[in-house]
Amino acid sequence: MKMTKTGFVMIVVILGLIGCGPVVKPMVAPDGKQGFSISCNGSALSWTSCNDAATKVCNGKYSIIDRDQKKILTVYGPEIIRSLAIECNN
Repeated sequence: MKMTKTGFVMIVVILGLIGCGPVVKPMVAPDGKQGFSISCNGSALSWTSCNDAATKVCNGKYSIIDRDQKKILTVYGPEIIRSLAIECNN
């Protein structure tokens, strides 16, 4: 069975959407403590995705240092860029 170019593109797009999730990276908070930067980009994710990732990485409680959302217009439609900077509460 030969795959068409359109079929291949659709598979890549679907796999990309399924595999996308919040990206968590360590950072240094303004007070010098360990913090985390969480990115929840795209229309498939929401602030709930960011908050769930923060709860998971901090084992529960955390403080929000910064929260930002931008909409960037692309040839494929609007791209939503969300970022959350947190510090875990021990």
